[in-house]
Amino acid sequence: MPAASYEMKASYILQETGRSIGRNRTAFILATSVQAVCLTLLTIFLVVTLNIGAVARSAGRNIELHAFVAPDADVQSLQGRIGRISGVASTRFVSKEQALAELRTELGEDAGIVEALGTNPLPPSIRVSLLPGHASPPALADMEKKVGLLPGVTEVWSGRESLSRLDRVLKTAIGLGIAVLVIVSLSVVFIVFQTVDSSIITRSREIEIMELVGATRAMVRVPFMLEGTLQGLLGGTVAFLLALVLYRVAGLVLPAPVFPLGSVLAFDLVLGSLLGLLGSVIALNRIRS
Repeated sequence: MPAASYEMKASYILQETGRSIGRNRTAFILATSVQAVCLTLLTIFLVVTLNIGAVARSAGRNIELHAFVAPDADVQSLQGRIGRISGVASTRFVSKEQALAELRTELGEDAGIVEALGTNPLPPSIRVSLLPGHASPPALADMEKKVGLLPGVTEVWSGRESLSRLDRVLKTAIGLGIAVLVIVSLSVVFIVFQTVDSSIITRSREIEIMELVGATRAMVRVPFMLEGTLQGLLGGTVAFLLALVLYRVAGLVLPAPVFPLGSVLAFDLVLGSLLGLLGSVIALNRIRS
C-alpha cells in the first residue's frame, strides 16, 4: 500500500479520535480526573512501600549484635571465638567509657540526662558486624543463641524484634499495595469502558454508515482504542505530577524519602495506558463488525 494511503488513514484515525473526544469532552475530562485520583492513590502506596523497603534494607545493613561481657571476661579470647562464628564480618570491643561517650553523642542536647545518673551504668560490650544475608530475624536469633552460650557473655542484644516488626510492616504494605492495584485497575478499566461505550453509543448511526460504505475494522475501532489509551495516559501523567508534589511536601518533613522519578513515571504512564486500552477494547464488544 502506498505511503500516502497510510498517511491518510493515520490522519483520518487521529481526526476521528479528536472528534470523539470533543463530542464527549466533559465526560472525558471527568473520567480522566477520577482515573488520576485512583492512580495517585496507587502511586502513593507504591512510594510508601519503596521507602519501607529502603528502611528495612538499611536497617539490615547497619545492624550490629551487642554482646555484653562481664568485667573480668577475656575480651581478646571472646572476640576470636565470636569472629569464627559463621556470618560474622568483624568484631570490636567497646569499653564502658566508650559506650557512655556514644550515648552522649546520640542524645545530643539531652545528654544532660546521662550526667544526672551520677555513675556509668553501661557495661562493656563486643559489637559484632554481620556479613550480608545474615541480618534476617531468624539468622539473628541463631546468632544471639550462639554468642550467648560463650563464657563471659552476660547478655546479647541485636534489635531483632524491631527488625521483625519492620519486616511485618513491609509485608503488610506489599499486601495492601497489591489489593489497591487490583481495585484501582478494575476502577480505571470500568471508567474507560463507560466513557468509550458512551462515545460508541453517540456515534452508533455513524458507525453503521461507515461499515456500509466499506470502512475497515481498524478504521472503525482504532479511534476508540486511542481515546481510551489517551485517557489512561493523561490520568497516569496527572497522577505522577500529584505524587511528585506530595513527595516534595513529604521531603520537608521526612529525611530524604525514596522517589525514583523515572521508574514511578514509567509505572504511571504504562499502567494508565494499558488499563485505558483494555477498557476501550472491552467497550468495543458493542461493535459487531
